[in-house]
Amino acid sequence: MTFAGIVGIYRCENAEHVRRLIEPGLARGWKTAWWGLDGTHGLLDEVTVGEGPGLKLPLLNETLRRLDSRVEWTVVSDDDLRFVKGDVVRLVTLCDRAGFDLAQPARAFGTQRSHEITAAVPRSRARATTFVESGPLFVVAPRFRDRILPLPEQRGMGWGVEIDWHDLRAEGCRLGIVDATPIEHLGDWGEDYDFTDMRRDLLAELETHGHPMWAGMRETLAVWRPWQRKPRWDDS
Repeated sequence: MTFAGIVGIYRCENAEHVRRLIEPGLARGWKTAWWGLDGTHGLLDEVTVGEGPGLKLPLLNETLRRLDSRVEWTVVSDDDLRFVKGDVVRLVTLCDRAGFDLAQPARAFGTQRSHEITAAVPRSRARATTFVESGPLFVVAPRFRDRILPLPEQRGMGWGVEIDWHDLRAEGCRLGIVDATPIEHLGDWGEDYDFTDMRRDLLAELETHGHPMWAGMRETLAVWRPWQRKPRWDDS
């Protein structure tokens, strides 16, 4: 059985969502560490490792530093999501079976999304892709943990980290999206932030990178169908 850790940042108003997310993992002995943006909520007292405002990636790195070092898999999550099907344990199990080094759950039908590739695909268990989004939840496997974590703090709220991840494919990092465990994103994590400058800088970086407006970076390479015992990219 995989041994994982779950980290994230929460606001007290979303404590119930976080509790629902982490319970399946806690029941299996997984570790978890969360940062309270606006204080500590009673539901999360025992998993809160710090509190106070700040930018997303530096605060996530604080939680990672305080997570049990023995964890093999790492789940990084926002506080405003719910699994429509399955749970975080099922997600990590499928990532392991698929051989993903970096992956995310698909977005359920009707929920908000920034990238169409993240929408759940019918008759798909999981997809090997060239893209993984930095939120609201992603999974990091042991093989590439030291290349992905800690997160690049210069990216502040996380904008553009997907470009770094896309480039890791050249080093053998397998990216994927798990359709069998779709999530619903319940809110906008950055509703208190002005993203004007970040959006401008991201578009300029994509242009320099040769992928204006994400062109060519969000591709599905292969699909693992529910009736297939193994994904077709599994060479074992």
